[in-house]
Amino acid sequence: MTLTRDFSYEQLVTIKAFFTDAEWDTIDAALEDYKCYAQDEVAEEDLIGGIPVIDRIESIDEKIYHLYKRLG
Repeated sequence: MTLTRDFSYEQLVTIKAFFTDAEWDTIDAALEDYKCYAQDEVAEEDLIGGIPVIDRIESIDEKIYHLYKRLG
């Protein structure tokens, strides 16, 4: 997994600039809503990348959190 610590400060600024703050908030809200669709018992072949929804959401949330943490 690629973590925000693997990127330079300048690269993180570029990544953050992909979206406005309102768009980042929308992504965060959409991830929270997506949790409602998580099913505990899903066949692995039906999972995106073979990874459960909750695990994917937590991974994305963690990356966004560390992006903002590093940028202050």
